[in-house]
Amino acid sequence: MVRVAVVGCAHGMLDDIYATVNFVNEMDPENPVELLLCCGDFECMRNMRDLETLACPPKYRALHAFHRYYKQEKTAPVLTIFVGGNHEASGYLKELHYGGWVAPNMFYLGAAGVVNVAGLRIAGLSGIYKQQHYTAGHFESQPFDNNTMRSVYHVRELEVFQLSHIQQVDKTSLGVFLSHDWPRGIEQYGNIPQLLHRKPFFEQEIRTNTLGSPAGEFLMYQLRPQYWFAAHLHVKFAAIVVHPDQANDAAKATGGESSQTDKNEEQDATRSPPQPATTKFLALDKCLPRREFMQILDLPGSGHSNETVTEEQKYDADSAAVSATEQNIVHPDEATKTEQTTSQTKKRSSPPKIMFDLEWLAILRATHHLASSNKFAPRVPQEEMKIEDKDIEWHLATVKKMDPY
Repeated sequence: MVRVAVVGCAHGMLDDIYATVNFVNEMDPENPVELLLCCGDFECMRNMRDLETLACPPKYRALHAFHRYYKQEKTAPVLTIFVGGNHEASGYLKELHYGGWVAPNMFYLGAAGVVNVAGLRIAGLSGIYKQQHYTAGHFESQPFDNNTMRSVYHVRELEVFQLSHIQQVDKTSLGVFLSHDWPRGIEQYGNIPQLLHRKPFFEQEIRTNTLGSPAGEFLMYQLRPQYWFAAHLHVKFAAIVVHPDQANDAAKATGGESSQTDKNEEQDATRSPPQPATTKFLALDKCLPRREFMQILDLPGSGHSNETVTEEQKYDADSAAVSATEQNIVHPDEATKTEQTTSQTKKRSSPPKIMFDLEWLAILRATHHLASSNKFAPRVPQEEMKIEDKDIEWHLATVKKMDPY
């Protein structure tokens, strides 16, 4: 188990977020938060020049606190991983297209990315969906104009294609998916009347099935992560997506086969890790007083994976109260402590580290020829791309050469 704090839109309010994490840790010092996940609008502006690349009306621009963490006047008290949203220091994040450290203990997943932390496999997709730029390359460059300042954070088809190919070789299930946008149609799995009570202007988009990202919808059904966290719409909302049983679907499609074949299939199914039956979705609000912007969860590991190398580092759909081991920090006095197993209470000897995901590196290598800085980029292949064991082994050998220890 790893104790995780999930945050909606940060909007640069890092001091307030970390103060809230410290408050939670003071409430339960034996089980501190080990990882903070942010679902976009992180706003990591280093200076006034970065501030000029923030896509919002000038009167709302503010440098906030990140520059102090960048200059190491302050240090993030907990390992922080985030994806980009539609209000970002786009110039800085464009320099880290494949992800990287923006400041000590703060890691950006990139336009898309997959990492492993404390046995938890985490994937993320930055930005928001806009159809007019979906098939374009990453053509934006500084200095941005009013158009490119916004198109730079629009989701691209290539990153979605890359993410859709994880879990081919490394069967470790995807524990967490981070996005800024909601997956399209996710509201159908939660409490729609409650959502419309809070956000009545969503009604037209819900009726026309245009609320959320089609790219996110595709990835949710393709990858079936155990948890999906998002932000963007500034409202807390929970849902449970029950995925079809893949084994039953396959059995129906091959109903005429022998019982011996069925037994073999059952044996094969027991050897490989099963896909999660459900995806538990949670969207959170922005960081403001009396807003539901953070959730504390104890997440199980995705499963042991040998294919990682160190890099220096039940939702209730009506109430969004998750399970017995999850606490809503907005009302800490109402949170009840639960019995902790030995594995939960056992303290880690060292803070969790970010690990490379070798399958993701193999996917990036296999699709590098599709990357484009032109507006009219080559389309991604329509046929499925195969990632094999030899691709993983190549990366493992290469990384070992770089760091034999």
